[in-house]
Amino acid sequence: MIITQATLDALRTQFTLGFDAAYQATEVWHTKLATQVPSSAKSNTYGWVVDQTRMREWIGPRVALNLSEHEYVLKNKRYEATIELDRDDIEDDNLGLFANVTVPQLAEAARKHADELIADMLALNSGNGPLAFDGKNLFADDHPTFDAAGTTYDNKFSLSLSADNVETVWETMTSYTGQSGRPLLVRPNALIVPPQLYRPALEIMNAAWIVKAQTNVAGSENVGGAAVDNVMKGWMEVIMIEEFASDPTRWYVADLSKAIKPLLVQNRRPDQFVSRDDPADPKVFDQAKFTYGVDNRRNVGVSLPFLIATSKP
Repeated sequence: MIITQATLDALRTQFTLGFDAAYQATEVWHTKLATQVPSSAKSNTYGWVVDQTRMREWIGPRVALNLSEHEYVLKNKRYEATIELDRDDIEDDNLGLFANVTVPQLAEAARKHADELIADMLALNSGNGPLAFDGKNLFADDHPTFDAAGTTYDNKFSLSLSADNVETVWETMTSYTGQSGRPLLVRPNALIVPPQLYRPALEIMNAAWIVKAQTNVAGSENVGGAAVDNVMKGWMEVIMIEEFASDPTRWYVADLSKAIKPLLVQNRRPDQFVSRDDPADPKVFDQAKFTYGVDNRRNVGVSLPFLIATSKP
């Protein structure tokens, strides 16, 4: 192939179309767990209401909620991934591997980027996660409700994955109260697991019946088991996340039904496919290298800790 501006333009178009197709075809899970938030500055400042917002009878002046009392600042970061193509490969039309494998891999990495950021964030501090707006790690035994009595709530458990333990976490989350002492109306609808716990999670949430242990009269010893109706069938969606495989016994319960999800993906600049292939470019002229890449500006964070809980035996 004779390298001209026209052939380079055509090549760039081919790579861009291949990138876009692979990008759109890549499945992600962060859209289920995280609220997508646009950003127009170096950082976003979130003012959280730590209680369930409710309507009140309008008597006298309005009563404004103090959003500045519980601020959470999330700064955007820059990310990139870059690949190079040798000029000789273009001249020899040796582009099949690059166009059909390398560029789609670049697209998949870009599309999965927010997934990886969230997985890394949740793994911080041995799985306790990053700091939330209340100054505690996302998963903690003593999140403050900010009520007058100094009440706290627990969203970190030490239980293995079983039907009874899932029910325990679910019931605990539904009983959370806020600053006013009234229920936060949390209703978990997602059981999130690594691949190693996918089958038992499906059995807990989807099986028609489960085996219930039977104990002796004293209740001190299991003496058998019986099949009983699975009353938890359909309670929650099971979400399996491959990126959680490095922590094979940790599982999560989350309320994803609200307008705000427990996690945040803050996007300042979306993923952009870029190229550096002008023959007059110093790198192209001096090194015979054509460069293609993707970059973005974003960050991930957490919103309201009472919307998600974790457990690890």
